[in-house]
Amino acid sequence: MKLVFRRARDARGLLLAAAAAALVAVALVTGLSDYNRRAIDAGQRTLLAAAPAEERTLLISGSGGRDDAEYAERDRTVRARFADGLGGVPVAVAAARSGTGRELTGDIGAARTGDDPVFANLSTLDDLAGHADLTAGAWPVPGADPVQVTLPERVATSLGVAAGDRVPVRDRSSGEAGELLVSGTWRPADPTDPYWRLAPGAGAGTGPVTSYGPFAMDPADFVRAFPRSFSAAWLVEPDLAAVGPGRLAPVRQAVADAAVEVPEAAGLGSSARSATSIDRLIDRLTRADLVGRSALLTPLLLILVLGGYALVLVAALLNTDRRAQTALLRARGADRGQLAGLAVREATLVVLPAVLLAPPLAGVALDRVGGATPPGAASTGGGTVWAVAVATAVGCLVAMVLPAMRRAGTYVADMAARSRPSRGVAAQRASVDLALVGLALLAWFQLRQYSGPLAASGGALGIDPLLATAPILGVLAGAVIALRLLPPATRFAERFVDRRPWTATMFGMWQAGRRPHAGPVLLLALAVGGSTLAWSLLGTWERSQTDQADHAVGADLRVVERDGAAPVGRAGELAALAGVQQVQPAWRDEIRLGRDDLPVTVLGLDAASAPGLVRLDDRLADEPVPELFGDLVRARGTPGGAALPPDTRQLTGTVRTPVREAQGPHRVSVSVLVTTDDGQAYRLPAVAAGSDGAPVRFTLDLPDTGGAAARVAGFAVDAPPRGAWYGLEVTGLAAVDADGTAQPVPVTGEWVSSDGTGQPRSATATAGTLSGEFPLPPPPESWFAAQPPLRFAVVPGGAVEPVPALLTAGAREALSLRTGDTVTLQLPGASVPIRVTGEVDAVPTAGGAAVLLDLPSAVDRLVRSGGAVRAVPEWWVRAGGADHAAAARAAAELPGVAVTDRLAAADTAARDPYWRAARTGLLAAALGSVLLALVGLAVDVWATTRHRLAEFAVLHTLGASPRLLARALLAEQTFLAGIGVGVGLLLGALVGGAMAPLVIVTPTADRPVPEAAFELPWVPIGLTAAGLLLAALAFSAVITTGIRQRVAVAQLRIGGDR
Repeated sequence: MKLVFRRARDARGLLLAAAAAALVAVALVTGLSDYNRRAIDAGQRTLLAAAPAEERTLLISGSGGRDDAEYAERDRTVRARFADGLGGVPVAVAAARSGTGRELTGDIGAARTGDDPVFANLSTLDDLAGHADLTAGAWPVPGADPVQVTLPERVATSLGVAAGDRVPVRDRSSGEAGELLVSGTWRPADPTDPYWRLAPGAGAGTGPVTSYGPFAMDPADFVRAFPRSFSAAWLVEPDLAAVGPGRLAPVRQAVADAAVEVPEAAGLGSSARSATSIDRLIDRLTRADLVGRSALLTPLLLILVLGGYALVLVAALLNTDRRAQTALLRARGADRGQLAGLAVREATLVVLPAVLLAPPLAGVALDRVGGATPPGAASTGGGTVWAVAVATAVGCLVAMVLPAMRRAGTYVADMAARSRPSRGVAAQRASVDLALVGLALLAWFQLRQYSGPLAASGGALGIDPLLATAPILGVLAGAVIALRLLPPATRFAERFVDRRPWTATMFGMWQAGRRPHAGPVLLLALAVGGSTLAWSLLGTWERSQTDQADHAVGADLRVVERDGAAPVGRAGELAALAGVQQVQPAWRDEIRLGRDDLPVTVLGLDAASAPGLVRLDDRLADEPVPELFGDLVRARGTPGGAALPPDTRQLTGTVRTPVREAQGPHRVSVSVLVTTDDGQAYRLPAVAAGSDGAPVRFTLDLPDTGGAAARVAGFAVDAPPRGAWYGLEVTGLAAVDADGTAQPVPVTGEWVSSDGTGQPRSATATAGTLSGEFPLPPPPESWFAAQPPLRFAVVPGGAVEPVPALLTAGAREALSLRTGDTVTLQLPGASVPIRVTGEVDAVPTAGGAAVLLDLPSAVDRLVRSGGAVRAVPEWWVRAGGADHAAAARAAAELPGVAVTDRLAAADTAARDPYWRAARTGLLAAALGSVLLALVGLAVDVWATTRHRLAEFAVLHTLGASPRLLARALLAEQTFLAGIGVGVGLLLGALVGGAMAPLVIVTPTADRPVPEAAFELPWVPIGLTAAGLLLAALAFSAVITTGIRQRVAVAQLRIGGDR
C-alpha cells in the first residue's frame, strides 16, 4: 500500500477530481433511487386513499344461520380463515348483522310517499362507536325497554326524529306492535371509510318499498329481536399500504381464492355473496409502480453514463500522466495483474469516500430541500440505500480501472499506437460506433411501435430495457458519431483561419487537430445533450399534464347539476359570477352503439360558441378545430320560431283553448316553449284556460339566459282526456322589455300541431294569430289501460335537417358510417338523427368513443318533433385569466352543483407523487450533467496545459510570446468546447423531439390524451449550454494566468531528463 499512497500523492489533483466525480454520481444515483422509492410509496398511498371502498375491501355476506350459536360458529370460521392475512398481508375483519320486517308505522313526514310501507333496517355493527361520532344523545344501553337504537344524523332528519323520540314499529311477520327509543344520532367519522359497506343503503332505498337505517342496536338486543332469521356480513380489508409492488400479485390471487373458499367454509350455502373490485385497484397500483420506475431510468442512466465517462476520462488522463512510470514498472517485472491491482486499490481510495458520504448527503438533501419528499412517503431507506451506493461505487471503480486493463506493451509501442492507431483499432472503433447507432435506431423504432417504455410480455406488463433506454442510447450514439466528424471539422477550421492573420487562432486550431483524444468534446456533448434531453422531457411532460387537464375538464370550469337537471335561471346565475366570461349549456348521455354494444359518450355543445370555450386540441383532428366547428355551424338548419328582442323580460298574450265534444268543463294547461341560440330550452307554464274557449290573458317572466338570444319555439298543451278535439289559439303575443314597453312578436311561417308520434297537423299562423288543433288519440285496446292525458304542441313546421355531429373513429366504425352519412341516435327520452360532418380522435371529457353534436340543432329538432324539452345537466364556463380562481370559488358556492376546475385538475396532476419523482429525477439529471461536465472539463484543461508545457517552452524559445501561447490555448478550448456544446444542443433537441413524446405515459400506463407535444424550454437549456461553454473558457483563462512562470520553469528543465 505504500506504493499506492505514494502514487496517489503524486497524482492527488487528478484523484481528487475523480473522487469528486464519484461522489456526485453516487450521491445522485443514491438520492434518486431513494426518492423514487419514497415517491412510489406516497403514490401508492394516494391511490389507496382515492380508491372507492369496493376496490379496497372484500365483502362476504349471507345468512346468519338458524340461531345465534350458528352465527357465532360462522363468524369464528370467517375470522380464522383470515387470521394469517391474505397473501402474507395483514387484514382487518369487521362484521355486521341486520334484520328486516319492522315496518315504521308512525309519522315519518316526507319519508312516506303514497301508501307504500316504509321499513326500518335494524342492525348491529362491530365497533360502531370507533367509526362514528355522536352528534346527540348516547349509545344504546342493552336490555332497556323500549329497545334503544341510534340513527345516522341524516336518516334521523329524513324521518323527522331526534334523540329521545320513540318510533312506532310493527313486526310484519307476527303483527305485534312495538316501539324503538332513539337514544342518539351520529355521523360517520370518515364517510369514505370502507367500513360503511357494512351498512348499505343507509338512507333511502329504491323501488316501491323504502328502507331506512341502519337502526343500530346493541348486539344483545339484536339477538333477542332476531333470534332466528337475519343476515350477516363480513368486511375484509387488507393493509395494501404495507404491500410492496412485487407482492401485489399474490394478494390478488389470495383475494380471488378467499371470495370463493371462505363462504363455502363458513357454510353460507346459496345465500353467499362475495363482492370486491380489489383486482382493479391492484392492477392500477402495479401499473403506477411500473410507470414510476420507468420514469427513473432515463435520469439514472444519464447520470451513470456521464459519471462513468467522466471517471474514464480522468483515469485516461491519469494513465497518460503515468505512462513513463508504468513503462518503468513493466521494465522492472510488473505484470498486467500487478498493475491492475495497483489501479484497483487506488480506485478504492477514490470511491470509498463516495460510499461513506453519499447516503447521508442524499438523505439530508431529501429531508431538507423544500418539497423534495412527497407527502406521506416513508423517509427511511435502510439497507437499500447503502446497497445502491455500494453498487454505484463498484461501477465507478470499474470505470477507473478500465484504462489500466489494456494489454501491456512497451513505452515506444504505446506511443506509436497512440499517435498512429492501427487499421484493426480503427475498424474496431467503427464497429462499436455502428453497433451503437444500430441499437439506438432499433430502440427508436421499437419505441414508436409500442408508444411507451412499457411492453407486455407473456400477458404481463413490464419495463422493456431497450425502450426505456432509447433516449440515452440516441444521445450517446449521436455524440459518438458526431465526434467522428471532429477531425474533418478541425481541418476545415484550420484552412479557414490559415488565410487570415490570426496567428494565435491558427496555432490553437493546429493544436486541436493534434489532440490524441476528444474526451472533453464528447463529455461536453453528452452533458449538454443529456441536459437538453432532460429539460425537453420535463417541458414536454409538464405541457402534457396541462393538455390532459384541459381535455379532462373540457373548459375552464365545468359545472355539473347534481340532480341532472338545471333549475330555471341557472345560466343567468353563472353568467353573473365574478370572472365568468361565457356560459354554455351542455348535454351528456352514455349510450351503447353497434353490434358490440360499444360504450359511447354523446356530448352536445353549441358549435358556434365552442372555439373560444371548448378545449379541443388541434392534435385530435386532421384539420384545425375552428374549421371542424365551422362545419357543424354550416350544416345547421334554420331554427324555427319567432325571435325575441335582446332585452325581453316578459311575454304577454291571449290564449283560447276550445274543446270540441267536451265532457264537461275542465282546464287546459298551456306552456310557452322558449329556446336560445346556445341550446337552452325551457317549457314555461303560461296559463290554465277553460275548455269553453274563453280568452285568457297571460304574462310570464322569461328566465335569465345569461345573455343568449331567445326565441319563442312553440306552445305546449296538456289536457285531461275529456274531449274529442283540442284547439289552441294564441293572439296578441308581445315581448315586454325592462322599461315595460311591449313589442309585438310576429308569428309567421309554417307551423304544425304534433304530439311527437303521429303525423303532424297543419296549424294556421298569421301576423298576430297562431291557431292549431289536435284530436284525442283513440283509447288503448286493453280493458285495464286508462286513457292517457293529451299532450301536444304547436311548433314550427317544415323540413328539419339532421343534427350535425363529429364522431370519434370508434363510434364511426361501430355504426359503419362515413362523413356525410346519417343515423339516428337513441338518447334517453329522445331520438336524434345526426349527420356526420367530421372525425376527431377524442372528445373532451369523454374517456373513449364519443359523439359531439351541435346542441342548438338538437334542441330545435326535439322541440319541432312534438315540443320535447330536455333538461340541461351541465354547463361549460370560460373564466378570465386573473379572475379564474374567483369564478371557480363562486361557482362552487351555488347550491346543487359540482364544479370541475381545469387549473385545479392541472395542479392536482402536478402534485402527483409519481410525477414529482419523475420531475425531480430529470432536474437532478440536468444538474448532475453540469456538475460532472465541470469536473471533467477542469481536469482536462489542467492536464492538457501540463502536458503542453514542454512544447510551450520550445515555442517560447523560438520566439512565441506567453501572450500568444495563452491566446492559442484559449482558441483551442473555445473551438473544442463550442463543438461539444453545439453537438450536444443539436443531439438533445433531435433526440428529445423524436423520443420525448413517446416515453411519456399516464400513471395508468396509458398514452396521454391528447398525445404529448414536444416542448423545448430554451431558457434553461441555453443557460446550461452557455454556462458550460463559459466554464470551459474560464478554466482555460485561469490556467493561462500563470503560463509565463510555468513556461519559464519548463525552459529551465529542457533536457534535464537526458
